[in-house]
Amino acid sequence: MIKKYKTGFLAVTALVLLLSACGTAGNSQQGGSSNAPAANNPGSSGGTASNASSGGAAPGASSDQKKNVTVLHVAQNVIPNPPYSYQNDKKVMEGYTVDYLKLLDERLEEYEFQYDQISRDAMLVGVETGKYDFAANFYYRNPEREAKYLFGQQAYGYSINALIVKSNRSDIKSLDDMQGKTLTPMNPALGLKIIVDDYNEKHKDKPIKVDNVDKVTDAESLKWVDQGKYDAFLTNKNTFDTVNAELKLDLKAATYVTKEPIWVLFNKDKANLAKRFDEVTKQLIDDGTLPKLSEKWFGANLFQSLDQVNATYQFK
Repeated sequence: MIKKYKTGFLAVTALVLLLSACGTAGNSQQGGSSNAPAANNPGSSGGTASNASSGGAAPGASSDQKKNVTVLHVAQNVIPNPPYSYQNDKKVMEGYTVDYLKLLDERLEEYEFQYDQISRDAMLVGVETGKYDFAANFYYRNPEREAKYLFGQQAYGYSINALIVKSNRSDIKSLDDMQGKTLTPMNPALGLKIIVDDYNEKHKDKPIKVDNVDKVTDAESLKWVDQGKYDAFLTNKNTFDTVNAELKLDLKAATYVTKEPIWVLFNKDKANLAKRFDEVTKQLIDDGTLPKLSEKWFGANLFQSLDQVNATYQFK
């Protein structure tokens, strides 16, 4: 009986050693230990991505490169805002900003982007508190935001903003024509609201009437103008084109108000990240990638002067 026990023990020991050797060989081929964190683990904020769960390293990538990939947590706007970001019929996010972030993710090999789709207000709070590393939602730059967030030095695009009115109106051709008239309610966190606030600060005797609202969709605003509840809706021209293509309301873009650069908002502690974004964004502009992307989504190269952009459109 003792002899049988020893024989069984030796057999088991040999089997364990054999399996151990196979396991060592497998780890060697994968380029790292199986204890490394998974690349798609959303809980590894600011951590490194690993290919341990993929069964092997990506072609052309060394294990050291994979270990040094930092996971970035990105706040993404859940409210449809075409043509910058929205869900298509297949529930996949697309748009100018979405494509821009994909380009960054491809060229910044040291980072991997992971997205959370949340509200506009939650995006701002999340970046400020450090829950998210950055957010891109065609943000405008102003002193109030600069106090809370870090901005880079290179804008990634532009917003061409227009006053949308009923087609039979000819009395509104500039912001000055909106004095004493009403704009549709606006979320105070939006960059467009800042334009109106700045205007009213300079024209306190004849301000534009506008109320604050927490949530409102572009479709709702367009319907209110069409129904005559408000005189105009200030929005991105291409947002109007996209949304009204479905609504088919009797509205028009009366005039462009401004061409504003749009920015990525970073958490205050992400100076190195902002610098890398600047470097790659400038490359994307210089090599023509972003101008072509602008033509794809806006029908014009918005990196040109406003006069050149205006020549693309005809106002009635």
